[in-house]
Amino acid sequence: MIGLTDLGKLVHSLVPAVALIIDNVSASTVKRPLQRQERGGQGSVWGPIAGTLTVAVGVVAVLALVLVRTRTGSRYDHDAEWALGGPPWLFVNIEARLQQVSVTAVGTVGLLLAGVAVLRRRVGLAVGILVLVGGATVSTQVLKKYVIQALPGNLPNSMPSGHATVGISLSLAALLALPVAWQRFVLPVCAAIGFFFGAGTVIGHWHHPGDVLAALAVCVAWAAVALGVAHVLDNRIGGDPPQLTPAALSPAAARWLTLVGIALVCLLFLAWGAQPSRYVLRDITLGIGAVLAVAVGSLLVYARVARLAQRILR
Repeated sequence: MIGLTDLGKLVHSLVPAVALIIDNVSASTVKRPLQRQERGGQGSVWGPIAGTLTVAVGVVAVLALVLVRTRTGSRYDHDAEWALGGPPWLFVNIEARLQQVSVTAVGTVGLLLAGVAVLRRRVGLAVGILVLVGGATVSTQVLKKYVIQALPGNLPNSMPSGHATVGISLSLAALLALPVAWQRFVLPVCAAIGFFFGAGTVIGHWHHPGDVLAALAVCVAWAAVALGVAHVLDNRIGGDPPQLTPAALSPAAARWLTLVGIALVCLLFLAWGAQPSRYVLRDITLGIGAVLAVAVGSLLVYARVARLAQRILR
């Protein structure tokens, strides 16, 4: 016979599990309440953020040591930039878009994306977006001019790429600013924009591929910081707007959607006439390797940020 005390203990132990089930079911079927609740334990949020930051910092350090501080690495990085070429209109098309980057343009787009977050009543996210764009832009210039130094006799350091940082950081900010429900449509577009700025600076002979990989690492680090800022501030401020939360994308789906955007940009470059500068094995290998490295880096960064956004901003 179960006594009242035992029954009370049983009910008390079942309440958290039942509440979790109800929360998960209602998240995909009904509108969320206005009052924000903490999204999982602190460890479940800060662990992935800390892991992303650690890996990103490590990647920048390794790239600087191998591709800037060694003559062999810097030579291959330089040759990979010039391994691809094409007709004059290829460079005209790329440069016409890269030259649109300016301090005014970056500030305007960043403020507009922050405004989108404010309209969604996500003030913390708006602050995080400004932190992402501003932090990535400033830290790239600091790293390039004051931290990462080329060997004596080498060309001045160009790591990380400033233009790639702008395109990648703004596209990641757009991915965060828009609702998670839209990721199925937004993720390929954002990945395409970031990859265009990254691979475009290499094919257009503006930057080494290592510079772009470093820019990707810088941007994913600041995206993690931005999500941490949004998590802290929005949970303190409260007032989450009612909205439908869809079923989260699986990691495989996020990767495939990112690949779609990258593939479309690759087709665009091919349509513009991108090709090896010389049809010799070395140029073909370096050229394909350079674009492939940027593609893989973009895939990892955008899929990672999409998953972090689902976990923290849902």
